[in-house]
Amino acid sequence: MTTAPADPLAGTPPALRVDGWDAVEGLAHGFFGRAGGVSSGPLAALNVSERVGDSPGNVGANWALAARALPGLRVVRMTQVHGARVVRVDAPTQEVGEADAMFTATPGVGLAVLTADCVPLLGVAPAHGAVLAVHAGWRGTLAGVAAAAVEAASVALAIAPASWRLALGPSIGGCCYEVEADLGARFVDRWGPMPDAWRPMGGRGQLDLRAANRAILTASGVPGEQIVDLGPCTSCAQQQYFSHRASGGFAGRQLSLIGLPGPA
Repeated sequence: MTTAPADPLAGTPPALRVDGWDAVEGLAHGFFGRAGGVSSGPLAALNVSERVGDSPGNVGANWALAARALPGLRVVRMTQVHGARVVRVDAPTQEVGEADAMFTATPGVGLAVLTADCVPLLGVAPAHGAVLAVHAGWRGTLAGVAAAAVEAASVALAIAPASWRLALGPSIGGCCYEVEADLGARFVDRWGPMPDAWRPMGGRGQLDLRAANRAILTASGVPGEQIVDLGPCTSCAQQQYFSHRASGGFAGRQLSLIGLPGPA
């Protein structure tokens, strides 16, 4: 894992990037946090959501700052609804609508995910010139949105699950995500035992969404050594990352973005 330093003169916010992915020619990606933006108060500083009470000017400026860190991409966004709908993106002007996963083999398209505790998942299939981006909260994880994205790319682009390199970005950890026991039971009923992801404690338990997604993805054919976790628990590190749970429900959204830039 490497952290790109903030450059106040150039106005580029810092982002986490995956060690080794720089060997993929042209690949641009980053998991951004709170630092480097212009928003203030509880939304400080790099909030990229228009739906949390921030001013449109601040949000637009934050998007522009993030774009400086990943030049050569035209960003495509989805309306995230905590489901498992996957969309193939073929053009930077495409309207995706409601979805929680996207994939593309079109150069110049950047795929964006916004989170504040949910898992942002970015992936690249180097031999196929393809990338994917997934938003996985507990509902999407339970529904298998990450596996659905890998399967959709397999059908549409003939990309085998084993061809993907995937990164699970900063999200709430099991240390801070305590839920009712019946929710954990639903995961086990759907996906089988996952001791790294679900730890029951009487009538409640700790749910680790990154570990759950990892288990689901490996069962879907993605080699475990090609899946990495990047960054801390967002609730533990709420000074560096937005956390819906740690903030009591009022938090900005951080950006995760990936793409293969087109010709200059």
